[in-house]
Amino acid sequence: MAEQAAWQFIENEGGDTQLAVINPTWIAGPTLTVDARSSLQVFTAMISGAMTHAPRQRFGIADVRDVASLHVAAMTTPDAAGKRYLALADGPTLTFLDVAQVLRSRLGAFAENVPTEEAPGDEPSLLVIHNEKAKRELGFRPRPPEQTIVDTAESLRDLGLV
Repeated sequence: MAEQAAWQFIENEGGDTQLAVINPTWIAGPTLTVDARSSLQVFTAMISGAMTHAPRQRFGIADVRDVASLHVAAMTTPDAAGKRYLALADGPTLTFLDVAQVLRSRLGAFAENVPTEEAPGDEPSLLVIHNEKAKRELGFRPRPPEQTIVDTAESLRDLGLV
């Protein structure tokens, strides 16, 4: 809805203003604040053991640092005006159990409380999301999902949030 409102504003009142839109998937990555919100709450719940079973969902993951870089690229690329770009890591989409498995395999004892099972329910539908347009037109080179997941957890640990 916010994006639709932005396009409507540009159409009705934008004048010479140009708009390019970056649409990230689930954003993770190191935090600059000590207030764990949004996706960081998922990480803190996993690491602390408050989340006993991983929710059944499939999603793309976008590193906050990559999302920021992609915004700069869109602002400095004249041909980006009037376009939409998806921001997410390369590779297949993930599940929360995939995130949990990366945490357990890469962070050892720090991640000993991370869930090892998914919540009951149906298998999440396959989800295919492409970032090729952002790569081709804006030079987008996203970090690997594993790096984003590990860097997120280590950031929370270093800030004393878990």
